[in-house]
Amino acid sequence: MKKAFKIIGITLGILVVFLISSYFIKVNERENLFYKIIQYVTYNDEDWKNYETNQKLLTENPSGDMVTVVAETPSDFHPYNIDLLTGKTKAEELKKIENAHFEKLIPAKNGPDDEDAQIALVRLTDRRLTDVIINQKLNIKIGKCYENPNKEDNYRCVSCMILLYNRDKQDWQEAPDGENFLDNSYDFYQAAEGGMWEAKALSMFIPYDNALFKKYEKK
Repeated sequence: MKKAFKIIGITLGILVVFLISSYFIKVNERENLFYKIIQYVTYNDEDWKNYETNQKLLTENPSGDMVTVVAETPSDFHPYNIDLLTGKTKAEELKKIENAHFEKLIPAKNGPDDEDAQIALVRLTDRRLTDVIINQKLNIKIGKCYENPNKEDNYRCVSCMILLYNRDKQDWQEAPDGENFLDNSYDFYQAAEGGMWEAKALSMFIPYDNALFKKYEKK
């Protein structure tokens, strides 16, 4: 009997909550009260931002026709060594290179040197690179750079490949021991003329710098 009264009490409590909520929670013709309550309980800032975007789209499209919003996926701009690829992967990379029209790239007249690039990447990686440089005896070496027209608000921007050079083995290596947190190429930019070089994610296609790796391979 007590259990039955408890169930009835919970049910009545839920109904009361719904009745009170109906006075304070605004619900449009496409939603119901239960859905709205779940929103307030579970949504974070990003969810509410997406919800508001969808509502705006619906307002601009009152006929109710389906509107599909597709998020853009960033392209993989990083170059790969064609000689190490096979089959479909190699064919896709060759097609990407063909469409990139590398012949139109402009070699950079001014760019960061090895030390500039290393300092920029130390800052970009929140100093995680420092441990690699000191304890694993690795240094950043930078290759050929190309003018990047996507300067945004910066004075200069170039795109370049980099490699890790092992001072002990006198040879380049793919990645530091442990977690691999480096890419093989980055954008390097100066906010103002003569300013410090900073690094950010690569934003345009550049060719694989075979000469860089040849230069630092063990003789």
